[in-house]
Amino acid sequence: MEKIGGGWSKVTVLEPDTKKFYNRYFYKKKPAHRVLVETPKANILSGYTLIEKDLRTVLVWLENINELLAEDENEKSIKGNRKSTSDRKKYNIIKGLFVAALTFYGKSFASCEGRKVKLEKSNLDTDFHEDHNDVIEMRHNFAAHSGAKKVEQVHVVLALDKKKNKGTSPYFGRELAQPDSMVADDIEKFINLVNHVKTFVDNKIEVLAKKIFKDDVVAKGIDYWYEKT
Repeated sequence: MEKIGGGWSKVTVLEPDTKKFYNRYFYKKKPAHRVLVETPKANILSGYTLIEKDLRTVLVWLENINELLAEDENEKSIKGNRKSTSDRKKYNIIKGLFVAALTFYGKSFASCEGRKVKLEKSNLDTDFHEDHNDVIEMRHNFAAHSGAKKVEQVHVVLALDKKKNKGTSPYFGRELAQPDSMVADDIEKFINLVNHVKTFVDNKIEVLAKKIFKDDVVAKGIDYWYEKT
């Protein structure tokens, strides 16, 4: 049982058959009523809550990338997007975390069915607009699909012997360039960007929650809500 303050506590329930998720609430260890608040503003609060969780998850993934990059001594001298061949197993994990981070960040600024809300670049301080554009561009041109910026490339090549020796067969192959992530400095910029966006969302949630409690809960009177139990 998790204490949540003021004598209240909760237990999270996941029904094995229906897969439904909800909390059971207790006041001074006694079972309490649980009533859904489904007003328009409450639905907007739900959307911002989902966005906040996505951003929190992005921060976890980016910190994991930083930890993995810190283990690579070669990383310190690399500039720009790169593909390292020192440990492909590690860098495949980094790539997965990076693509996930780009996807979840971009989702926060995209229309998602069921969320009712999305973020806009105008919600951010202008100092973060360039970094935001860079991340969204990377998301469009690498994580979501291969775009015009050629973040990922393949060259089909033919290698020929300069001396034209008889019997020498040309080499026919492909050169693949696909970044695993940004370099460490840019990952830090990404982290700072996400923290900035999350601060905006956290403040939005706090203000909206207070307004819902005042306008939708208190204004209707406690008896109204007890009738719904």
